[in-house]
Amino acid sequence: MDDVYEQRPRMSLGRLIVNLITLLVLLAALGAGLVLGAVFLNPYLPFNPYPPPTLPPTVGFPTPTNTPARFLPATWTPTVTQTAVASETPTATITPTETLAPTLGTPGTQGPVTYRFEADPQVAMPNSFINGEGCNWMGVGGQVFDASEAPVVLQGVRLEGELGGARISMDTLTGSATVLGPSGYIFDLADHPIASNLGGLAVQLVDQSGLPLSDPVLLTTYDTCDENFILVIWRQVAQ
Repeated sequence: MDDVYEQRPRMSLGRLIVNLITLLVLLAALGAGLVLGAVFLNPYLPFNPYPPPTLPPTVGFPTPTNTPARFLPATWTPTVTQTAVASETPTATITPTETLAPTLGTPGTQGPVTYRFEADPQVAMPNSFINGEGCNWMGVGGQVFDASEAPVVLQGVRLEGELGGARISMDTLTGSATVLGPSGYIFDLADHPIASNLGGLAVQLVDQSGLPLSDPVLLTTYDTCDENFILVIWRQVAQ
C-alpha cells in the first residue's frame, strides 16, 4: 500500500524557468499579432512607426466655390431673347460680305516696299588719284549706296563684254577699293586707254548666287588719257 501512494517527484527549478519563458514567448507573439492586425486595419495608429503620408484633403474642394458665379446667367438670358428676335431679318447677314470689299484694297497699301539699284550716268575722267600709273592704265569703278545714302559693302559687281577684241568677264566686291570710298570697287582693264562703242562693256550688280540685282549698264570707253577711267555710282531706290 505504501508503494501505491508514494509521492511524485517535484518539478525542478530549471523546468519551471523553461515553462515561464515559453509562456512569455507565446504572450509576446500573441501581442505582436494583435499589434500588426491593428496597424493593418488602421495604419494611422499612433504607435505605427511607419505611418503612410497623409493626403491633402483640400485638393479637390476649390471647384465647388466656383459654382456661385453661375447664378449670373439670370441677367444674361434676356439679352439672348432679344437677339433671337433680331435674327428674324436674314437680309442683315449680307452686310458682313460688304465689309470684305475694303479689306481687299488694304493689303496693297500695306505691302512690303521692294528696292532695286540704279546707276547714275557714267562719268569719264583721267586716272589722277586711283593709282600712280596715269595714262598707262584703264579701268572701271565706282561705289554703291543704299536708300539712306549709306555705303553698301560686300556687294557683288560684274563686268562683262568685249574690249580690244578680247572677251572680258570679271567679278569684284564693293569695299575692295577704298580709294574711291567705303563701298568702292575697281576693275583693272588694260595698261592703256582703249576705245569701245556703247554696249561693248556692261556693268551690273549681282547677289552671292550671281543673280542680277540691277539692270546692266552699257558703257562707252575712250582711247584718251583724259578719259581712261569710267566712274559708275549705284544707288538703291524703291520700285
